[in-house]
Amino acid sequence: MNIRHTILALLVVPLLFGCGKERPLTVDDGNMPILFSAAASYEVSTKTFDPSDKMRPNNPRVLINEGNEVSVFGVHRPTIGYDPVYETLFYNRRLRCSSVILDNPANPLSFNPESEDSSVWDYDPLEYWANSGDYCFTAVAPYTTGDATINSAYELKISYRVGTNQDLMVARAYRAEPAGGKDRVRLDFKHVTSAVRFLFGTASDEGDKYKLTSFRLENLSPRGTLTVDSRLSAAFDFSPSDGVNPAGPDYPLAWSAGAIGVLGTLFSWTADASDPEKTITYPSDEDDPDGYTHMGWYYMVPHELDAGASIVFSVSYDGQAPVETVLNISDRMTPAGEDEWSPNHVYNYFITVSQSGADIQVIRTEWEPVSVTTDPITFEG
Repeated sequence: MNIRHTILALLVVPLLFGCGKERPLTVDDGNMPILFSAAASYEVSTKTFDPSDKMRPNNPRVLINEGNEVSVFGVHRPTIGYDPVYETLFYNRRLRCSSVILDNPANPLSFNPESEDSSVWDYDPLEYWANSGDYCFTAVAPYTTGDATINSAYELKISYRVGTNQDLMVARAYRAEPAGGKDRVRLDFKHVTSAVRFLFGTASDEGDKYKLTSFRLENLSPRGTLTVDSRLSAAFDFSPSDGVNPAGPDYPLAWSAGAIGVLGTLFSWTADASDPEKTITYPSDEDDPDGYTHMGWYYMVPHELDAGASIVFSVSYDGQAPVETVLNISDRMTPAGEDEWSPNHVYNYFITVSQSGADIQVIRTEWEPVSVTTDPITFEG
């Protein structure tokens, strides 16, 4: 062996052995990968619907659908006795739904969205469980390249723009090792925006004499930031020894509205040749949303409504010139005068028009109906 090969061998051999010695003691010798499943509750009462309608908040395909992606963040805290410094394992890692397991291939909704076995989610490269320590995972749906970041205090900041008008969901999960097991981590997603829709109906059955010709939303916050603690904070530390999630999905949803304040016109629609005027129907059952003319779903930043928050719409009667109506929706939410949209809630605005004016009734429900509030407030425009 010449001298150059001898020197090379002397350099390489220590490097190889050195790599082995630097292997962390907490690495799982069983090479168990950290895997995830996704689940969510979709029990909002909005009647049956076409699964292609991506705007409805009770459509499980919004989350669980082949090709969908979510952002995953995750930290590991060593076992007590070690310096409690968090190790970042996942930082905005892309988790992708590779398949959905249907009970009936002919029915795209024939699966249980609350079951962790209803879909398969993958990411690459894989991370592996340590033999000890606690884990905290936070996920954001849909996947975002830059709207979700973690600061030095391990606060996950999620920016949301109302103009995107898409459902934003967040999940948190915890795992204590080894008691918590090394099976798939269940990501229970909850809705973190406010879902708002406007339903138009007539006060009496006069045929198809009422036509909606324009609609807009005014003086509402167009953007906001959601802050979620991505660590195992004292409020969410483990008390049981089985490693389950003591807090479950009920974590605080701290929203702050954007610094630019409210926007004069947030959404606007005017009937034209490509999108003609809408016939306002008479609801035979005033409590059934399907009997009303829908003016879309809107996913909103949860915030205290500005004093000028309003809906503005024009209605023509029996072919006459449209008449514009302005209805203020601030401070009209409940008998207690609640004037804000809360996260994980659905707000249904039932607007009844007649020749003498317009009435509006607001019904608020939980997105996930744990305790449903249906105390309506009626006021005249």
